[in-house]
Amino acid sequence: MKKIILILFLLSSCTPIEKVDSFNFSDNMTFDEFKFKLENYAENNPYPNIDD
Repeated sequence: MKKIILILFLLSSCTPIEKVDSFNFSDNMTFDEFKFKLENYAENNPYPNIDD
């Protein structure tokens, strides 16, 4: 019984983390579009602020 619980725990902890928003860009993008996407990504990324 303990083995089954351990296996279920390990399998549930290995699920992929959902991304908030992917940062995809292409060569057809203008600099303003790239800047907008970059600023949006920087504001909404899941990483902690190093200033705190």
